[in-house]
Amino acid sequence: MSKKIILYSSLLVLCSSLSFAQNKTRTYLVDPDLAPRDHNVEYSHLRLNIAFEPDKGLVKGKVTLAFTTLRQTTDSIWLDGIQMTVEKLTINGKDVKYRTDSAGIMIFPGTNLGWQTKDSIEVTYECTPRKGIYFIGWNAQLPGPLDETTGLTRKEIWTQGEGTDNRYWIPMYDGFNNKLITETIVTFDKDYEVLSNGTKVSVKDNKDGTKTWHYTMTHPHDAYLIMLGIGKYAIDERKTKSGLPVHLYYYPEWKDRMIPTYKYMTDMIDFYDKEIGVNYGWESYSQIPVQDFMYGAMENTTATIFGDFYMVDARSFLDRNYIGVDAHELAHQWFGDMVTCRTPSSMWMHENFATYYSALFDKEIFGKDYFDWERRGFQNAAIVANKNDQNPIASSMAGGTRLYPQGAFVLNMLKYVVGGREMYNKAMKYYLEKHKYQNVEARDLLIAFEESTGMSLDWFWEEWYFKGGLPSYSISYSEQNGATQFTVSQTQELTDITGLSAADGRVAGLYKMPIWFEVHYTDGTLDKKQAWIEKQTENVNIPNPSAKKIDFVLFDPDNQVLKSAATFHKPFEMLKAQAMKADNLLDRLDAVEAMKATDINTKRNTLIDVYNKESFQAVKAAVVAQLISDSNSQSRNIIRSAIHNKDVAVRKSALSNAKTIPAELLPDYETLLSDSSYDAIVSTLDLLNKNNPAKLPQYLASTKGVIGTIGRNVEIKWLELSAASTNDKQYTDKLVAYTSNSYEFRTRGNAMDALMRLDYFDTTLLANLLNAVPSSNGRLSGPATQVLQYFYAEDKWKKTIADYVAANKWEPWQLTAIKKIVN
Repeated sequence: MSKKIILYSSLLVLCSSLSFAQNKTRTYLVDPDLAPRDHNVEYSHLRLNIAFEPDKGLVKGKVTLAFTTLRQTTDSIWLDGIQMTVEKLTINGKDVKYRTDSAGIMIFPGTNLGWQTKDSIEVTYECTPRKGIYFIGWNAQLPGPLDETTGLTRKEIWTQGEGTDNRYWIPMYDGFNNKLITETIVTFDKDYEVLSNGTKVSVKDNKDGTKTWHYTMTHPHDAYLIMLGIGKYAIDERKTKSGLPVHLYYYPEWKDRMIPTYKYMTDMIDFYDKEIGVNYGWESYSQIPVQDFMYGAMENTTATIFGDFYMVDARSFLDRNYIGVDAHELAHQWFGDMVTCRTPSSMWMHENFATYYSALFDKEIFGKDYFDWERRGFQNAAIVANKNDQNPIASSMAGGTRLYPQGAFVLNMLKYVVGGREMYNKAMKYYLEKHKYQNVEARDLLIAFEESTGMSLDWFWEEWYFKGGLPSYSISYSEQNGATQFTVSQTQELTDITGLSAADGRVAGLYKMPIWFEVHYTDGTLDKKQAWIEKQTENVNIPNPSAKKIDFVLFDPDNQVLKSAATFHKPFEMLKAQAMKADNLLDRLDAVEAMKATDINTKRNTLIDVYNKESFQAVKAAVVAQLISDSNSQSRNIIRSAIHNKDVAVRKSALSNAKTIPAELLPDYETLLSDSSYDAIVSTLDLLNKNNPAKLPQYLASTKGVIGTIGRNVEIKWLELSAASTNDKQYTDKLVAYTSNSYEFRTRGNAMDALMRLDYFDTTLLANLLNAVPSSNGRLSGPATQVLQYFYAEDKWKKTIADYVAANKWEPWQLTAIKKIVN
């Protein structure tokens, strides 16, 4: 019997470190109104002296910008600075005329500045920015201190400058194409810690209860990477093998979370120094967690900011940990900070590399199977993105998937094409050393690879970076004339915007790639051959002069080539052999996935054998998905084994695939109420409630008092089920309280979603929703908007909501967001 394989047709669950989709992705399109003006001067130094009135969200600063004119005549200079109040502005110490508008400051030097002379602008200013710098908790209903019991908000100040948001709190040239030395001097309450870029030069005590912190960089970097982090922290001091100082900030009451969070920090730096071949290029490295961060983290030069939801204890580590994001941000210190793209359309040169090198570190720590599983996640994400559009990676319209996972897969493919790790690393070292502390464009990377390897790679850049789309293959094989013949056809739609351009008789839209073919025999031997596949249909022959019996065959073993599909017809016995014997995880997984349409009686024993032999969770989970509905006792034993498996991902597969619980497995599923994974407890509560609601009071009693991981996920699920089953208002009141700005955004969002599922609404919830809807944090405003839309669509609440909005005073920016829902 023959079965049709269409690889990668379903989305597999991504491993925990693949946080690009929901935690890291940023949009790099610049608002046309904020686009850079003419760049009349080049800045070499920025000195920022700054203080705050946090209750008012007020920034009070003085910035000094050293510059050199680029033109022979310069009668005006533009500084980006959103809604700044300028108190004084001088050039070289002399007052000059200037004009401000909502986007910045136009300066008129008066007499023309000398060409290529060194000059200095000094601006004293105030602003109350809505972006770029964030004042967390200073106006909360119930301000901290935060602890495990209350969960109340902290008081912090932190910044997020990428892509062009530092202009909201610093008047400066806020473009990508100007590297400069920066210096930051901050005066703030002495009970807080202050972090900024570079070396901490000094900390001075002042008589008014404040301190002044002075930081400076020793190498130039881009202005969007300037950062501040202010809060109450302890600091763990470490050093790498090379002696680099590493400063790891943490909340004093979360000391137990410091070790799991920063578990591999210095190991990462040591690994990258060796793997990249160019040592870390800055004077120190720091990390600081902050509340309500809108992304996963941000790679500010020498000082990464990350969301404190990643600062987890050993138990929460099972559900969400910082390792992948940590490695991603660290890689940016080379790719993005030391070598920086010149324009947003080249932003892939930051994110592709950071995502890829993060995966390489995972490979170093967790092994090749883990790395390959990440690559499959990258590929699945690319397939979905390319169904929506076929924009290229090297484009300002690329989108998050191409900037992160697809680009990471392509880099691994580039390594494969140039001949492996040594040649690839040689080229990367050459590229980084050639462009150290400089701005680059896409062709700079291509030239570096060509100059260092001697290979012509323009075709690779064309089909994988400058054009969009993915190839799709149809493969068959036959045995004839003492050989195994593979027939490969490219089946993607042929267009001018994908693949290679038409040339020398080649049809536009075809891809050119070297691909391996393998024939495995029942005696344990194999033959293999690599061939360039670049025509619409090609034959590849592998001699078999001894007429050995074929066990299984592979096209592109280990899935080295990015593709939307590889359709291959293989008999079940061949799939069985591949699933049991293939060396590479992805080849084994593909064989199991290809068995989905096979009758359960045919595949049951094979799936059981695969489960018992396999060590990696992804293949075990694929088996669980196919056996979960089988009533056979042997299959039930496999599900029981999965429920009690030591790997949390396998246990979760027994939960996520279950629709109903057989009576004999109910006691096994009930044990997951005390699982080490908080996410598993939440899923178990839902599953048991649906399958055995009569015992819900017992299930709730056994999980009472469990808070869960960041976002209080277990507690909020507990409150939701308690409210649904008892109609006791104390539970909904607690959920409503958790939606207020006294709590961090994940708790608020979880509580909002629970109340929507309960269809519970009151005016306190309304006030909290309206507080959240205008938030600059999309992961708070998003859930709040969805919940408010849900209730506003109900006739019984529409007037209540409209009247409340009309009766209260709102800032213009708040009303703009609210009116998109309530009209």
